Amino acid sequence: MSETTNSPTPIEVPVRTRGWQSMVMVVCAGFMCLAQTAFAAQRFGQDSAVYVWMVFCMLVAFAIGFLLLARSRYPRATFVAACVVVLVFPYDPILALMALTALLARRNDMKTTVRAIVAGGFVTLAAQVRDTLRPPEASIWHMVFAKPDTGSQYGTDLIMLADDRTIVITAIVAALLELAIATLAGLHIRSRALASLATAKADAADAQVAQLKTTIDSQQLADAIAAEAHDTLAHSLSLLALNASALQAESKKLAAEAGSLDAGQLAGQASRIADKTEEIRKQAAGALDEAHISSAGDRLCMGRVQMARLVERADLPDQL
Repeated sequence: MSETTNSPTPIEVPVRTRGWQSMVMVVCAGFMCLAQTAFAAQRFGQDSAVYVWMVFCMLVAFAIGFLLLARSRYPRATFVAACVVVLVFPYDPILALMALTALLARRNDMKTTVRAIVAGGFVTLAAQVRDTLRPPEASIWHMVFAKPDTGSQYGTDLIMLADDRTIVITAIVAALLELAIATLAGLHIRSRALASLATAKADAADAQVAQLKTTIDSQQLADAIAAEAHDTLAHSLSLLALNASALQAESKKLAAEAGSLDAGQLAGQASRIADKTEEIRKQAAGALDEAHISSAGDRLCMGRVQMARLVERADLPDQL
């Protein structure tokens, strides 16, 4: 099940790993586990059952590094499996430490972080101390403190340059340093991933704000055009009413004086009335055009209202 949260900082951190990095980790983990097993197998005879177990561990070591490929999708399960493998098999703790780094980088949970560090520290200490407690020629740490050109491969006894207590203390200090490096590496990768995530969210929020601002500016322009269209329409309708009233008065006057006027005067009065009628027709056509513009402006105003509601619902602070 995916772990999510409503808090600003997510529990699951998106961490991208390049392919070559994964392959380097697989090779290093497999090599160290193989080397640890090879040294541990030297104290057993080839006819013993333990030696067969060691051979099996060496075969597994060739493929155990590929366990780290699952760290992106299943970081917790990968870490638990790596710890179990290091404790059961005579392997180097580098496998568990790499899995610890992957877990810390991908999970931003304090409880998980503390538990993982404690478990990783225990496994690392146990594996390093286990190596120091083996016979000198079966221990990597003893070989580090051995005098050069001594040992069974040179036909002589192995001469140690330090006592067992010093070797154990050195191994413990090295284990703690390895744990610190793995922990700091995981936390550093996590912080970088969270910073990138925050930057991406901020950029997305800025883009949304810019888009909303552009839309609002367009709506303000549409409002101005609609207001101007309303004013012009009102002026046109006023002139239309005034001219219609004048035409009505002229018509009544002509009807009252029709009996006392000759044909030429009647034709002149009719021509003036026709001119007035044409002027009113043109004004009416202009008013109709203004009405169309006003209607378009009203539709844009409705769009502005819808955009204002969208702005009110936008949760921009949470995205930042």
